[in-house]
Amino acid sequence: MNHLFVRRMLPWLLLLLLVLQVAAVPAFAQGETTPVSSLSANVEKYLSDLQKNQESMGLYAGIAVYDLTDKKYVYTHNEKRNYIPASNIKLFTTISALDRLGPGYQWKTEVYIDGKVNPGGILQGNLLLKGYGDPSLSPEDLQELATAIKAQGIKQVNGDLLLDESYFDDTRLGTSWMWDDEPYGYSAQLSALAVHKNFATVTTKPGLKTGDTAKLKIEPANTTLTLTNKVKTVDGSDTVITVERPRGKNEIILSGTIGVKSSDYQEDVTMEDPALFVGDVWKQKVTEAGIELKPKTEVKKTIVKTGVPLHTHLSKPLSEVMVELNKESDNFYAEMLLKTLGATQKGQGSFEAGTEVVADVLKRAGIESGYAQVDGSGLSRFDLITAEQMVKLLVFLQDQDYREVLEATLPIAGVDGTLKSRLKGTAAEKNVIAKTGSMGGVNSLSGFVTAKNGHKLAFSIIVNGIYKSKYARELQDFIAIQLATYPENLFPAGYTPEQLQTYQLSGLIDPILDKPEADGLTTGIIVKTLGGEVLYEHDADSLLTPASNLKLLTTAAAFNQLGTEYTFKTELYGDTPIAQNGVQNGNMYVKGYGDPTLHTEDALQVQDGVSIEQIAAWLKEQGLKRVNGNLVLDESYFDQQRLGLGWAWDDESYYYNPTLGALALNRGTVMVEYEPAKKAGDRVKWNLLPKTSYVQIINEAQTVEAGQENTFAIQRNRGTNTIRLTGNLPVDQEGDYERVPVEEPAKYAGAVLKEALVKEGVSFAPKSSITIGNVPVSAVKWNEFTSLPLRDIVNYLNKRSDNFYAEMLLKTLGGVKKGEGSASAGAEVVQDDIASMGGNTNFDMIDGSGLTRYNLISARHIASALEGMTKSGAFAAFDESLPIAGVDGTLKNRLKETPAENNLHGKTGSMTGVNSLSGYITTKSGEKLVFSIIVNGYAIDSEVMTDLQDEIATILASME
Repeated sequence: MNHLFVRRMLPWLLLLLLVLQVAAVPAFAQGETTPVSSLSANVEKYLSDLQKNQESMGLYAGIAVYDLTDKKYVYTHNEKRNYIPASNIKLFTTISALDRLGPGYQWKTEVYIDGKVNPGGILQGNLLLKGYGDPSLSPEDLQELATAIKAQGIKQVNGDLLLDESYFDDTRLGTSWMWDDEPYGYSAQLSALAVHKNFATVTTKPGLKTGDTAKLKIEPANTTLTLTNKVKTVDGSDTVITVERPRGKNEIILSGTIGVKSSDYQEDVTMEDPALFVGDVWKQKVTEAGIELKPKTEVKKTIVKTGVPLHTHLSKPLSEVMVELNKESDNFYAEMLLKTLGATQKGQGSFEAGTEVVADVLKRAGIESGYAQVDGSGLSRFDLITAEQMVKLLVFLQDQDYREVLEATLPIAGVDGTLKSRLKGTAAEKNVIAKTGSMGGVNSLSGFVTAKNGHKLAFSIIVNGIYKSKYARELQDFIAIQLATYPENLFPAGYTPEQLQTYQLSGLIDPILDKPEADGLTTGIIVKTLGGEVLYEHDADSLLTPASNLKLLTTAAAFNQLGTEYTFKTELYGDTPIAQNGVQNGNMYVKGYGDPTLHTEDALQVQDGVSIEQIAAWLKEQGLKRVNGNLVLDESYFDQQRLGLGWAWDDESYYYNPTLGALALNRGTVMVEYEPAKKAGDRVKWNLLPKTSYVQIINEAQTVEAGQENTFAIQRNRGTNTIRLTGNLPVDQEGDYERVPVEEPAKYAGAVLKEALVKEGVSFAPKSSITIGNVPVSAVKWNEFTSLPLRDIVNYLNKRSDNFYAEMLLKTLGGVKKGEGSASAGAEVVQDDIASMGGNTNFDMIDGSGLTRYNLISARHIASALEGMTKSGAFAAFDESLPIAGVDGTLKNRLKETPAENNLHGKTGSMTGVNSLSGYITTKSGEKLVFSIIVNGYAIDSEVMTDLQDEIATILASME
């Protein structure tokens, strides 16, 4: 079929599908909105005023209010656009749970025996504990179970304590949850066998006097978690404590200070493999019940295949559990409930199966598509819904026999739950019942209110792009009060509806944004001449997730603040000068300053610059033969934060999610090459670059017959340098490679350097080790190796959109300009640079690459940086670094055979639910324009977003 014909027909097909979908929606969804009611006028004026305030102008909201009595919408605003809902997604989960499980559903936890109990009460075998996803299981419940077993005559167990968590899958965290949330209780890992919500509570108490180490207590007591106490007691009553849990480890590190007069500080902390935590607590409760365990009794996991339970514990009914879930917005309860839905209804306790069940319920509510749900709690920023969809579900709820049960779980304004402290003393107090939702940049409120005329209103307010959260809450509270007094709202004095501003390009670009397939998208656009004339803008101030368009700010600031010819250095030192006999009796030191191009001379090399082989060869040329001291690696120029804040835990095995450090090699990765064996049944063949012992490869992957499913995967065990090859690779597949990040990048560089030196004939003493440390002041500098100039490095960075380069550059900006090699210090430098070019800095920049979804920036911010760079002495180098449409980089295959080909110079950006394109383009008449297009939201296909951008770019290039 002709490809061009398909592309031309696609919009009409999508429109037809939309018409059919609308026809299937219940009649209530088609009610008319009051043209300019006092309610509408009040809310629209409030929204308009927010856009005039520098601290609130970036927020954008989807709002829908439906009168359940009159069966019509009384107010809507961008109700069909998709938004990240945060905890409002819990309504999807809990309504579906009541629909499919019923209010009386109870979770069970069973105890089995594997063996025989002799007349003396001795179990010759194992005691088995099987979980079915009870989110509310407590240590007291385990005590009750143990007591019940003792009552049945078991006095001693001559075996192990076995745990069965197989009712759920082994995916512990939701899609795209943030790694830096993991230590905290609200992001606890999931398991079908869980206790105390899979977290422990650490209480920190001040010491008796200033200077003392603080006192720690953990509940429930357990041996699963190790506490490292770095908290000191100081004068006063202030407390500043940081809690860390290294990825993949069960160590909790508390550091900071607590005032000697301070009250206790508490934090809920999580653990890896939480079923073993259950086993730890279970073992204690069994012992406390008077059941004797052998000294060698172990806690291990298993799967119970047969047998009759010796005793079963039942949870409280779902209706009661859901009160805490919704009132307190409990993430753990919601996720366990979602997996329970999957296990009970689809036979698979997984996120995917659970969301399928929710989708089945939503279809009955008239919500067929146009949303994304990946977890049960809303902790993932991959969740995308509309205010209209939420209201449809709330309307659907009214006809269900569990309506009162669900409504009883919602927080009451000014009374309880997450609304306890809001709307007090207003018409909405005790009147609004609604689910809240809140995380960085997101705030939502959906539920019910009884209006002044007695009508019950269903409403949803979802706000994204929040720079200061108070403005979103105040907007919600304002609307809630308006609804509580509806329809007696006073028309705002002097109010006149704002006229939609038109621009020179409105007639050409507006129809592109109005296409049905773009309904769920929020698109920030601005197009300007270099003289400052705005040719078009649309939601240009909305704070959106920019993806890799953020690299424009990072690289612009780097050129302006460091200069195009800036070079990175890597230094070599020794405790003494290199000995004439070649035997170095002291330590050798390597100090890094953030060179992103340090590499090995193999397929991992992407640019010239400093290589490990070059350093090793130079040392050999100096006559070095043996090192009797240590190889010490100094990475102190940067902080120790290896990943950007907000990066997703499930991306850690992928090259675009590299580990960071001032001394890092091969963009923080190794390369695993692979290909099928010559015949089916043999292991997949692999090769590691560089050839280093720093990482371990475990090959479990099999070659299978041609035509079979390709399930081959490469994953790194979290927090380790163990890489697993798994799955099946058909014999007819071609070979390929993956770059995989490694932990502790400085040690990786040191290990490869040591191996290169050994290869050059340099030996190390048997007790010589590779350590992290600082170069002492007394050390002797041996040499300094310098990178390519920054112009070459940024050229690669922008053309290839390299995240590692961008993050190293951001930390370098912080190191050079602020004396602190951190992302936060680097972001300060970038904002200072934007301000110096006349741009506003009311945006959030958290990393340098755009990988985190914590970044919030508008099209206007991006365009101001691009505009400012045209006046910079570094503009030529900056412009040269950008991909060229249809020619190279990430734009190589876009806009071919259009007027934008070999014309548009721009930066792309792409993540799930995000696509951006910003840069420069020259019109047909020869005028250079600056433009920025940032698209966020849900689309039936990612090409909807790129096609939108390409259509606009073609229009700009075609302008006379």
